[in-house]
Amino acid sequence: MHGYLLNIILNHSIFITAVVAAIRFKIVYSNYQPFIWLIWLGLINETISLALIYTKGYNTPNSNIYVLLEAMLILYQFCIWETITRLWLVLLIIFCTLVWIADNLIWHSLSSNNSLFRITYSIVITICSIKQIDRLLLSERLFLLKNPVFLICTAFLLYYSCKSFIEVFNAFHLQLSHACNRNIFTIMYVDDFVSNIIYAIAFVCIPRKQLFTMQY
Repeated sequence: MHGYLLNIILNHSIFITAVVAAIRFKIVYSNYQPFIWLIWLGLINETISLALIYTKGYNTPNSNIYVLLEAMLILYQFCIWETITRLWLVLLIIFCTLVWIADNLIWHSLSSNNSLFRITYSIVITICSIKQIDRLLLSERLFLLKNPVFLICTAFLLYYSCKSFIEVFNAFHLQLSHACNRNIFTIMYVDDFVSNIIYAIAFVCIPRKQLFTMQY
């Protein structure tokens, strides 16, 4: 299979997760809604990116906007899970927004491939994921591989730690061969695919809402 076509398929594996999220949307607890919005937003962005690449030859403006929204939704999700407090949520959103403005509007343009913000928010999400996983390891007695929060945070840790590392190559403009660059980003696409599959499994593991009836 052609490498570019394979990358498109791996990137759009989020479609699987989005379908599972849509099926289970009305029956899962509301404290997973920011994550559901994140999945749907990711699918929309991937679709727009593919259309722009074929029509314009680039997708950097929408991707640069998407990563800011992505960071906010994930931080909000961590706040709901009480990984971070509301104060830390506000502080981290302000910090990430300032870094995004500096990276995309001051130092560079929205139409360029910018990595500083991507590295920054990936590190923040990685740290939050480690903190949440550590909490679960200390407090959760059930089988963790069936715990949706554990699965989601594991996927976050897998994807964003890899993302922060790979974006360094772009940020410092390292003179790598075309083949090396292609292999590096193929690793990222495979990582994205694995994360999306874990997300889909996590949605299946989210318990149904409890239905309450009035006692007479």
